[in-house]
Amino acid sequence: MNHQLSNPMIDEVSGLFSALGDPSRLKILRSLLDAHAPLIQGEVAEAAGLSQANASKHLACLVRVGLVSREPEGNAVFFTPIMPLVGDLCDLVCGHVSDRARLIYKALK
Repeated sequence: MNHQLSNPMIDEVSGLFSALGDPSRLKILRSLLDAHAPLIQGEVAEAAGLSQANASKHLACLVRVGLVSREPEGNAVFFTPIMPLVGDLCDLVCGHVSDRARLIYKALK
């Protein structure tokens, strides 16, 4: 790590990683990234396979930690992943998971 992290910054980073530690929130992020356009809550819920209430709770968390933006437009509210942060973060972590899976597979041969 090339940044000096103060205790408040560590708390912020911890909150971000905590938000990423829930499968439902990761499904929401995947759905938002795959959409390539802002989605309303109902579309997010359907794409992620969640109930409206569950999606609402998880979207609020993702907005709170700064991974998703919430933009009211008339009677609708649109959600968008914060880019490039979310895309880069998902690419980095998914690449790591893929690399580990390949190593484990190789070790089993």
